[in-house]
Amino acid sequence: MEHRITTLLNWCTTINIEIDERLQIVPDATGLTVYSGAIPIEPLQTLVKIPKTAVLSAKSCSASQFIESSPYGLEAQLALSLALLVEIERGTSSRWYGYLQSLPDTVVTLPVFWGLEFEEGTLEDGKNALKWLKGTEVEKLLVGSDGTPLIDSLRKYFLETVTPTMAHLSSESLPSFHRFCRAYSFVSSRAFLVDAYHGLSMVPIADVFNHTDDHHVHLETEYEVCPECGSLQQCLHDRDIEPTVGHPTSSFQQIEKDNTYDMVSNAAITPHSEVFNTYGETLSNAQLLTRYGFILDVNENDSVSWEFEGLIHFLEELKHSKLRGSCTPLGLPWNTLVESFDVDVFSNSELIFEPAEAVYCINCEGKVSWQFWLVVVSHQCASLVPAEEILSISMELGRYQTSREIQNLGASVTIEATTSHNYLLPSLAQKTACVIRDLCQQRKTYLGDGRDQEGLGNLVDELDSSQSRTKLALLQVMTEISILNSCEAAWQEEES
Repeated sequence: MEHRITTLLNWCTTINIEIDERLQIVPDATGLTVYSGAIPIEPLQTLVKIPKTAVLSAKSCSASQFIESSPYGLEAQLALSLALLVEIERGTSSRWYGYLQSLPDTVVTLPVFWGLEFEEGTLEDGKNALKWLKGTEVEKLLVGSDGTPLIDSLRKYFLETVTPTMAHLSSESLPSFHRFCRAYSFVSSRAFLVDAYHGLSMVPIADVFNHTDDHHVHLETEYEVCPECGSLQQCLHDRDIEPTVGHPTSSFQQIEKDNTYDMVSNAAITPHSEVFNTYGETLSNAQLLTRYGFILDVNENDSVSWEFEGLIHFLEELKHSKLRGSCTPLGLPWNTLVESFDVDVFSNSELIFEPAEAVYCINCEGKVSWQFWLVVVSHQCASLVPAEEILSISMELGRYQTSREIQNLGASVTIEATTSHNYLLPSLAQKTACVIRDLCQQRKTYLGDGRDQEGLGNLVDELDSSQSRTKLALLQVMTEISILNSCEAAWQEEES
């Protein structure tokens, strides 16, 4: 490993990557990581400067003319995986060889690969883990928006795009699906979205830092560059710039050589400690496991979510609603109801929260999103009031709900009548609590094998080191059951 680190650092010098002398690249259990040296590091210090010419992307690789790039999503991951595989297969001929030789020899153990035996003796553990993931947030992430399993999408891209491209580039033996999956696993666990030109890219040195929520450094880039040439300055692709004689594009390319992607400290770093980056401050454990192959002991971003149609299906199974499509039972468009609802009524609620984006979920504290609550409530109103009154009674119930919570905490509050709907509010609140509780109970039937938290915990304790995938899956199941239990308990109090 020391030889690999030396080769990597020599390559960095050659390609003009600047690493602060207060940082040290050292081996760890999964490859490489970064530690501080003997000197403390203050916040707002630029610790690594990475020239744009050093990143490996679908547009910068040696086969860029044969690879159709994409700005984001699975298509971007697949394109970059092919670009990375091309350079790996070139060996010492690749201008990224010094970087590529420092990458792990094995496939990162992402859940998408748990059904394959890339390492001897891991297949049974992987298959058992996938069984435990049934019904979890992780399982959702292993399926594309069209319902296609992610592993099938990888196989399809390998057969239809990777194989013919590699055959065109080389007359030697073609890389196996295993080698393509290794490249994909690096893209999933290491790549950064750097700017509008390169898009998703492998960023040498930046990808060596491990992840934690309480991180020390972050990657700074200028995303808004020319998507055609990558220039941060005015260029010939700007609509208001006319091409002129003696104004070659090479001048812009020369300017770009001075532009870098920078790793900057955002917190003080003590001597002789590991230096952490963040892979995303809003990522749940399900996302971390799917993309990077690990989870955190505690993650405040964890949640249990429903798609809109999935939530409707759950409610129909409970026979609490006859909702169809995207309208409430009496024909009121759902989007109209959401856009008109004043979420501020829940500003003091301990049971209902406002998510950063519109989702139907229960968060790590067992609180339901207001959109989730509104779906349930609108169903209860459907058989009680005309469609045009659903919004107003939902708002009234929201205020009533929050007042009840405050009252239950022992505070003095008066619940005043506001309209003729007041007589409905107590029963509506009780029915809503009952439905939310039922939804939690029903969702738990899709998780695990019927054991409670203690039983699952005992099972985790019995696992040995060869069952690491199963352990990760069980911990995810336990997290989701815990969230549902918390929500169920809170609303049970409201139901009484």
